[in-house]
Amino acid sequence: MKTFLTEQQIKVLVLRAKGLKQSEIAKILKTTRANVSILEKRALEKIEKAKNTLLLWEQINSKVNVNVKAGEDIFSVPEKLFKKADEAGVKVPYSTAEIIAFLVEHAPIENRLAKRDFVIFLDSKNRLRISDCLINLDEIEKK
Repeated sequence: MKTFLTEQQIKVLVLRAKGLKQSEIAKILKTTRANVSILEKRALEKIEKAKNTLLLWEQINSKVNVNVKAGEDIFSVPEKLFKKADEAGVKVPYSTAEIIAFLVEHAPIENRLAKRDFVIFLDSKNRLRISDCLINLDEIEKK
């Protein structure tokens, strides 16, 4: 299987998942603890980038997404989401209360207000998702 991780990075992650310390892994792989640390750090960075890329792909393929601006009251978000969904002919399988509960649990908010800009969208399986990638799909389509 193709992956962004090197064989050494995979070995380090497997051994770390088994609870081994970096120094123990270094002995097994016949390298230094510092090298194991670098391998692990770079592997985790690659994994994070891959996760972000997949989230972006889901966002690009979503039929409904709403940009939420920093300082915006999250109580206004469900109405915006329902409106966008109606325009796209998509049924939102969540109630207003469920959307707000999702935002409270997953979005960067404090005291009902967005702490920073983010996007809420429905993915291809109609799950609510949050993304920090603020692509304006409407602008891209116009060009």
